Amino acid sequence: MPAHANLASAAFGGDNRRVRDDLTPLPLPEPALSEGGLVLRAWDEQDVRVVLAAGLDELISRYRYSLPRTADAARSWIAATRAQRLGGERLELAITERGTPVGSVALAEIAHGNAMVRYWLLPQARGCGLATGAVRLLAGWAFSTLGLGRLAALVELENRASAAVLERCGFVEEGRLRRHTTGRDGERVDTLLFGLLPEDLGA
Repeated sequence: MPAHANLASAAFGGDNRRVRDDLTPLPLPEPALSEGGLVLRAWDEQDVRVVLAAGLDELISRYRYSLPRTADAARSWIAATRAQRLGGERLELAITERGTPVGSVALAEIAHGNAMVRYWLLPQARGCGLATGAVRLLAGWAFSTLGLGRLAALVELENRASAAVLERCGFVEEGRLRRHTTGRDGERVDTLLFGLLPEDLGA
């Protein structure tokens, strides 16, 4: 859409490979990132039930602690994705399969040419390659359009399914961070650090 193109122009001054170090609005991918029936799009007010289902899902709640658990909180979360994109802080996109939102993929902590990758899927969408496809699509766009030089992701040791997604996209396990974060049960847990450079993508 033209509005998206204007955002991209304002943020990058016409140079699609400029590295972002400011808080200018993050553009939405234009055209939308897609592969087969998989399409990444902005979250919408009509997606409240999907976000709420994710917040109430046991596996998602175990590894991603910030998702809402009430309808009102889900509405606020969706509004925050737009505000944070316009503030240059985070780009969170719905993973849709043939038009139905089933998960999310995000770039966060964007600074100095780096960003963190985060993602989740509802139970019915797992095991079909959707997370791998979504991460690969967003990573390629982040390198080619945002001009980022490195992506990273943190995964708790027990979350092998998430680690497998990263490995299939070319991420390299770079280290283990001891007692790095507080788990859902309040105990300190180790995490694995994965990194991706442009030449690693899909390797």
